[in-house]
Amino acid sequence: MSDPTKPNRTKMATASDFVMTPANLAELIINRLPLKGLCLEPCRGTGNIYERLPKPKDWCEITDGRDFFSYHRQVDWIVTNPPYSIYNSFLRHAFDLAAHVVFLAPLTKAFKSMSTERIVVRYGGLRQIVLLGSGRECGFAFGFPVGLLHYERGYHGPIDYD
Repeated sequence: MSDPTKPNRTKMATASDFVMTPANLAELIINRLPLKGLCLEPCRGTGNIYERLPKPKDWCEITDGRDFFSYHRQVDWIVTNPPYSIYNSFLRHAFDLAAHVVFLAPLTKAFKSMSTERIVVRYGGLRQIVLLGSGRECGFAFGFPVGLLHYERGYHGPIDYD
């Protein structure tokens, strides 16, 4: 497995990006968010997040022939466990599509570089961080702190940290 903190220069997801969200964690995520309007799960995987999203909703899953980078419909919310190796590419495309973007990810991803920071500032800002525990506590094969990163278009206020 490749290191989820190192950038992937290929702009293609890798096998280590297939990190399925446990059902109990998906339930917690959905219950924490004020979801309204059209929601998109761009990495549906086994469907644990997607199944819990309120309607209307849509999905992408590259292994099922629906590539997120080919999706161009505007949505209100994107909620996903993104491929960590192409985090910035995924973030940019999500920002093009949604007013609210929520990623379940190692918290280091939000602060990994100035290029990431510039992407976020152009979009708006990081509105909320919800610490969920270590990756192992969340059912993943790594120990980095994991949380929800809620970005909002046009937001320029303080970051709420739970």
